[in-house]
Amino acid sequence: MFEVNSRSYRVLTASLIYLVAIAAALTIATLRSRAKQKTPAETESPTAEIARRPAGKPFFSLSTHRTFGTADNARLWVDYQGVDHLDFRVYQVKDPRKFFTDLKNPHQMGEQEEQEVASSLPHRKSFLERVRGFKRWAYSGIKTFVRAQLKHDSRQTFNQKFRAEAETVRTPLNVADYARVPLLNPDLLVSSWREPLPPLETAYDQRMIPLGKRSPGVYLVEAVGNDLRAYTVIVVTDLT
Repeated sequence: MFEVNSRSYRVLTASLIYLVAIAAALTIATLRSRAKQKTPAETESPTAEIARRPAGKPFFSLSTHRTFGTADNARLWVDYQGVDHLDFRVYQVKDPRKFFTDLKNPHQMGEQEEQEVASSLPHRKSFLERVRGFKRWAYSGIKTFVRAQLKHDSRQTFNQKFRAEAETVRTPLNVADYARVPLLNPDLLVSSWREPLPPLETAYDQRMIPLGKRSPGVYLVEAVGNDLRAYTVIVVTDLT
């Protein structure tokens, strides 16, 4: 009796396995048939779908990571999206002490709008913001390490060879370019130009904007794109 039940159990198990296999085969065949009958709009590649998505609102911000000496080529970094060029205006501050004293927050420039709506914004940084902060920290550490390994002459040769082209594509600004967004103070303006901005590979990349060698002082850098503005401060000093 036990042997008969055991044999029946094995037959039943084998039958169930075959039924499951047949059902799976029929399901796969049905899905393939439906996939072939899809219209071209349903079978477009993900790249085409992404291309149709509306681009984000234009955005850009400026930042600096250090002070510069008179022998250094000063530079800043720009994050951006939805813009293909920016107009840069560089002003030299006459009274740095008064300038920094009048700032609400000397560590941040152009953040007044964010402070006004701070009560409605989450205070905890998002995951993407933390990733971007980590990337900047890692990049800064790697850059410092590499600079320490290279001789000054080697760095100078590299910069002249690969970064000199950045200034050749700039377009000088004229009075007509100041019509939409007037200058903050024409008397303090020391240089201005239009900088083309090629698309970034990822949303977390930055572009370096060289400012060249500057005399000692504090410089306010203004970037203008249509009706948007961004600011940062460049400090040039030989004091250590």
